[in-house]
Amino acid sequence: MSQIPTRASLAVLLLAVAPGLALAQSPTDRSIQSLQLHLKMYPEDYKSYDALGAAYIQKGRETADASYYELAKQALNKSLDLLSSDPAAASAKTHMAVVMMSEHQFEDALRWAEDALALGSGDRSPWAIVGDALTDMGRYAEAEAAYAKLSSPDGDPGLAYQRDSRMAYLRFIHGDSEAATRLMRQAITTAMALHLPAENLAWSEYQLGEICFKSGDLPCAEQAYQAGLGFDPGSYRNLGGLAELRTAQERYPEAIALYQKAIAVVPFPAFAAALYDLETQCRNTAEARKQVDLIDFISKLNPVNQRLFYREVALFYADHGLKLAESLGLAEKELEVRKDIYTWDILAWVLYKDGRIAEAAEAMAKARALGTRDAILDFHAGMIEARLGHRDRASTLLASALAPNPHFHVLYADQARVTLAELRAPGSPANSGTTPASSACGGSAADRGKQGTRQP
Repeated sequence: MSQIPTRASLAVLLLAVAPGLALAQSPTDRSIQSLQLHLKMYPEDYKSYDALGAAYIQKGRETADASYYELAKQALNKSLDLLSSDPAAASAKTHMAVVMMSEHQFEDALRWAEDALALGSGDRSPWAIVGDALTDMGRYAEAEAAYAKLSSPDGDPGLAYQRDSRMAYLRFIHGDSEAATRLMRQAITTAMALHLPAENLAWSEYQLGEICFKSGDLPCAEQAYQAGLGFDPGSYRNLGGLAELRTAQERYPEAIALYQKAIAVVPFPAFAAALYDLETQCRNTAEARKQVDLIDFISKLNPVNQRLFYREVALFYADHGLKLAESLGLAEKELEVRKDIYTWDILAWVLYKDGRIAEAAEAMAKARALGTRDAILDFHAGMIEARLGHRDRASTLLASALAPNPHFHVLYADQARVTLAELRAPGSPANSGTTPASSACGGSAADRGKQGTRQP
């Protein structure tokens, strides 16, 4: 376990990047403290060690602080030491599988979940983790079969929620956005009936928002993100999702404010990367530079953080032509454990940026193998086809990227429009030019700074 005081280290940096950071005690904190106190008095209570592990997992979900997953491992191992191979150990093994998923150790997650099922406790919930691990490993048909096991004769709503929320993602990446949206709405209805914790409800709304946004249904995305924030006003995922939506609507000052608020809750590299792009677009160079520093800090904070953010950091470097050798190394490390379509996409994009176009095309073919309808995938594929000289295919892909939402990305949308125009102009070579910074930033740099401090 890393000895770096993760949360404290981040707090110091974030006070400069996002002033006003407050680390308030949550219901999860109180649960952890209560269980710790109980275990001091009853150190042989394996159920409470399991419960403590689950509470640490929930805290990790809420904060994205990887150190909580290490604490969860310690508690769960204690529970397992007390239980040995008893069927009652299935719960702790399932929670250990969740920890492995959270740390992107997908093979280990699969093994722990299968071990939990092998104990014969009758609990079907480990099938959810089996499916999750297989999904991230790119084994989609097997994942779908695993999720189907979450159906039960008595119609257990908890299992139905786990099944529908996961099947929604599979339907989306297979190009069926309508079915994905329907399943996710169904899952949310079930979650509300089950009175799941606010964070879980907010996460479910975020998932719906992502499906809607990627499908180009911006009103649906708006409704979902706002609903998520209604359940949990501090939901960093929904704050980030709403910021991405505001960016697509060219409401840049609001987007900046939302990303700043999200980073103050959880400093994800993806948020910092998006904020970098916005600050650069609005010509706030000093503010943009802070985000680069934050990305570097977070991604190298400890070994777990490095593994969690290979993909995000690789994409940021590739987008901006930075550290391409390191970017490629990160993408390849991610591919060693995570062979889903989005890892293939990022590898393809890094290879494209590095000038290895034939290899990029091979990787992109794997990224688009399922027929996923996602503007980012279409844009990346279109730029690769343009460099290969396949003008018709490139034009089709870039037009497809722009069709659902002509402002799908603050950088990519401009590149797509310029390249598409060049492809359609006889005799013009295709390139990746950009258009000037949008007037959507509004006012002077000082004024934009004032606007950026307003909360939505």
